[in-house]
Amino acid sequence: MMRSSLLLLLPVLCTYGVAGFSPVHQRRNTNFISRHASPSTKLFAHENNVQLDRRSFAKSIASISTAASASMALITNSQSAFADDEGVIIDPSLDLPKVTNKVYLDVKFGNYKTKRMVIGLFGDVMPKTTENFLSLCSNGDVSYAGTTFYRVISDMTIQGGAIGSSTGKSSSSAILQPDNFNIKHTKAGLVSAVRNKDGSIDSRFFIQTKDDAGWADERYAAFGIVMEEEGTAGMDLVKKISKVDVKAPQNNPKDPVTIVGCGVLEV
Repeated sequence: MMRSSLLLLLPVLCTYGVAGFSPVHQRRNTNFISRHASPSTKLFAHENNVQLDRRSFAKSIASISTAASASMALITNSQSAFADDEGVIIDPSLDLPKVTNKVYLDVKFGNYKTKRMVIGLFGDVMPKTTENFLSLCSNGDVSYAGTTFYRVISDMTIQGGAIGSSTGKSSSSAILQPDNFNIKHTKAGLVSAVRNKDGSIDSRFFIQTKDDAGWADERYAAFGIVMEEEGTAGMDLVKKISKVDVKAPQNNPKDPVTIVGCGVLEV
């Protein structure tokens, strides 16, 4: 009974904390975001209809009863926790899903030589989304070759893969529904699908640059991760892209960050 109750409370506590139930604290949280959020963060939140708030989960655990705290810690520190009938919640910072496929993106920008980024895909957990991304890296008639990282939000995400669009507002690729939202955004380098207003996805994706991207949980489908492999740039490349100069109001890079080539690798 204790475990079931805590599981029901877990999403609420993660978002608001115990203090979040108080209207006074809710106003303080909102004021905090208004004072401290960067313009780029506010832009992303507005465009994607994301309600940002402080993550006060740790303080919430400390403020509930000793028995509940112990049970909550057991749940949050386990490798997975049952969420609902759709599957299990996966925290990649504790238990990274199995990489079933690997692809590469060769990226060129500024005065840097072309650098390779390898992405591992979670085909067992996200089969349809993985298959879509894999096909777009296979150099067929429709692929990521020639597309750009069209939006950069420093210390948050780099966004790319808008086939047929330089602005990222649309994509001419196939449209599908994501498999699920079970993978939490708790690890830098996670690759997730950009969603359309109706919840569908296409070729567009983003890579988170920080471990904590809880704003994306249960809204964006993570399906892969940037890998650190010998001879490739890995997260160093992601961080360099995240620091390029951008232009208002859409945070588009001033100079193109282009995916000049892509392909599939053996696992």
